[in-house]
Amino acid sequence: MNILLKKSKVVWLLIAILMTTSIMAACSPKGDRITIGSKNFTESRLLATMFKVLIEENTDLQVEVREFGGTQLVFEALRTGSVDIYPEYTGTAYTVMLGYDEILTSEETYEIVKEEFEENYNIEWLEQLGFNNTYTLTVRREMAEELGLKTYTDLLEYDQDLILGSTMEFLERPDGYLGLQDVYGFNFKDERGFDPGLTYMAARDGHVDVIDAFATDGRIPAFDLYVLEDDKEFFPPYYAAPLLNGETAEAHPELREILSILENQISDEEMQNMNYEIDEQERSEEQVAREFLQSKGLI
Repeated sequence: MNILLKKSKVVWLLIAILMTTSIMAACSPKGDRITIGSKNFTESRLLATMFKVLIEENTDLQVEVREFGGTQLVFEALRTGSVDIYPEYTGTAYTVMLGYDEILTSEETYEIVKEEFEENYNIEWLEQLGFNNTYTLTVRREMAEELGLKTYTDLLEYDQDLILGSTMEFLERPDGYLGLQDVYGFNFKDERGFDPGLTYMAARDGHVDVIDAFATDGRIPAFDLYVLEDDKEFFPPYYAAPLLNGETAEAHPELREILSILENQISDEEMQNMNYEIDEQERSEEQVAREFLQSKGLI
């Protein structure tokens, strides 16, 4: 009986400790923890990791990165406060979230999204990071040379015989394929939706002919793809910047200063190279982020 009693006391003691730990964790102020969101593609995960490294190196805050699917999911998480920060693109905010379709300069676009996000959502746009990851239409280089393709308009002579591959989000976005159809009149033989990472391989391997790509994606040179010119300037500027939840900014104003050191620090070529290292050389986002920040003297 004594042994059983001792075991029973130990069990109840363990339960009490676990309950106390859970209660303390639940009651711990969120202000001690920062959650950074990302979308489900390499560049977004890399930028989120950069933010994480900078915050960890300059504060005692606990930081985690959480990956979401598309734009609306991570934006809603930021708006409701379950995410504190995430990287977004001016063109996405301007067209998808705010519903504008007039193409403006990069600075005009930034000022509009900055003002309206703060006014409507209590979300701050911090300083832009420097690179413009606009959408592009991309084909295999050998096909571009064979057919003499240089611009989007050139595709119109052949689109009825070509297959478009893209992300599902691109097919449904007004600043994506829907808008391209209105402006250029594309009528592809077929349209196939893929996970973001698979579109490039589908083009390389000949399963599709034309893909939506990001200008800073490292797989463009790696797979010997050719970026066509948007000769009617359909796509708006897509400059990346950190978005910061307003309540988080009030609780931790130091985050503005920490993340602002990335202002204009990343060129198109630098981002393309970093994406290439992750996608093709199988390096981790953490490795690439730290190496880049160290090379710039930022950590």
